[in-house]
Amino acid sequence: MVDRRILPNLRWLAERFPIYVVDGYSGPLPGSGRHVGCDDCHVENSDHHNGLAVDVVPLHWSSRCDGSWRGITRLAKWAEPIQNRPAPPFRWVGYDGDAGHGCGHHLHLSWNHAEVAEFRLAQWVEVFPVRFQDVSPHPRRDRDDSPPKAPPGPPGGFSTVQSGGISPRGD
Repeated sequence: MVDRRILPNLRWLAERFPIYVVDGYSGPLPGSGRHVGCDDCHVENSDHHNGLAVDVVPLHWSSRCDGSWRGITRLAKWAEPIQNRPAPPFRWVGYDGDAGHGCGHHLHLSWNHAEVAEFRLAQWVEVFPVRFQDVSPHPRRDRDDSPPKAPPGPPGGFSTVQSGGISPRGD
């Protein structure tokens, strides 16, 4: 779970870097009493408590700092070209040189936002512009764009048989 305003940025990143999000929002679910995300692994006032931070690892995770981390390292350097000076719109980037982060552990990305109390939505969030037509709703690098093969059986077509169900009007 993350603030929906950063979703286009995450999709854009996933199209370009082999990332797997292991944590986003961490905190109570409103009205349910349930907690989601990592319980005790984020500092007080973490951007994870507002859904404006993610922790990412490679798609094929390894606890060793090996070749599977190359894309994550490229992303970290893109988001923070100089240590402790993240590129906009990032508020904080945690990777090599930051305690509890780095190659073999995870990359933390958080977005700039208005001051806000923990577990509340920020009034504004800074994001980088993305064109929606460049981003598929379910990014996958191994996607096969060829049309699906016809199932075995008689030739296809449209059936006029009504087999039940509910109409869009609910009757």
